[in-house]
Amino acid sequence: LSRNDTVYILGGHSIENNFRSTNMYKIKVDLPLGSPAVSCTIIQGHMPFSSAIVTQTSPDEFVIVGGYQSDSQKRLICNGVFLDDDTIDIQEIETPDWTGEIKQSKTWFGADMGNGGVLFAIPADNKHQNPDCNFFFYILNLGGGESVLQSCSQGSTEEQEDSMPLEDSEELIFNMDGNFFDEDA
Repeated sequence: LSRNDTVYILGGHSIENNFRSTNMYKIKVDLPLGSPAVSCTIIQGHMPFSSAIVTQTSPDEFVIVGGYQSDSQKRLICNGVFLDDDTIDIQEIETPDWTGEIKQSKTWFGADMGNGGVLFAIPADNKHQNPDCNFFFYILNLGGGESVLQSCSQGSTEEQEDSMPLEDSEELIFNMDGNFFDEDA
């Protein structure tokens, strides 16, 4: 999260010891005449999480959505983050009415769409669904005051060999035309 000359780093996961830190890091950059001054302050937090999605809803407000509390437990809450010149305030906010697919799936993927919009993709359980359907897609709109969760399913007309697999915690990235692309390619 960032505001003016300050960046806040929240969440994260150490694979070595399976630890999710509750600490937040406040990095402030001062650019006086001469050399810049960078300071880092560790702020004790209360939310251990990783792989969450952050969307900005106004110049000073953000929402943290999703992620994981542990390897086997998704984080099904949302937090509002309010920044001013010197402080960060994090509060639990109203959570959308998650669908059964979202609650039951072990894995979810997503990306910030801007202006309070978040895209989620949930792998389909093909035992009970159409075998051509690989993912359920959900758009969560947090930018208009009230949370709105919309859903649609994806039917595959491509051969499986032509499809790019998604790994846990991988972001979905779309260009301005709505086409999917991979930063690593």
